[in-house]
Amino acid sequence: MRVRKRLVTCVGALLAFIGLAVPAPVGAATSLPGFTCGTQSGGTDISGNPSAVTAVRVGSHPNEQPAYDRFVVEFANGPVPKWTAIPKSSANFTLSPSNKPVTLSGTAGIRLAFFTGTFPAYGGQTDLLTRLPQLAEARELEDHEGYVQWGLGLQHQSCKRIFQLAAPTRLVIDVPYNA
Repeated sequence: MRVRKRLVTCVGALLAFIGLAVPAPVGAATSLPGFTCGTQSGGTDISGNPSAVTAVRVGSHPNEQPAYDRFVVEFANGPVPKWTAIPKSSANFTLSPSNKPVTLSGTAGIRLAFFTGTFPAYGGQTDLLTRLPQLAEARELEDHEGYVQWGLGLQHQSCKRIFQLAAPTRLVIDVPYNA
């Protein structure tokens, strides 16, 4: 069995070296980043390569350790655009460009901002009242001239895990049930 694993590893490395992709074995565990607090940012500068938002989704993962709720933004093509996620000690946000105040469900929040380069960037549902254990509401705060912001209303302030996925391109934010 060890010889087979080494052979598969060597063949995978050789194929990767010459530029061919090797799919992960069925059932292979994906390692996720840890939960961190504070402002986070990432993504890629997509200047000249606009990418509209094709979907936003929410879900709950109660059987994971730790249990968490998830917010996902899916993009049409290319890499995940540059983004910033800023934690808030309240669920009070401001709509842009109107500057109208809005309060989401919950007692804390996260403001997620990114630039898609398209207008409008998203044509789907823009207010998701979830009633999940931690992610109470997700609402689009801005979709103006390529700039997009979403507010996440949380039941209580917590750290978050943010990562990117491909095929399709997605930005994922996980918020644990317990702080």
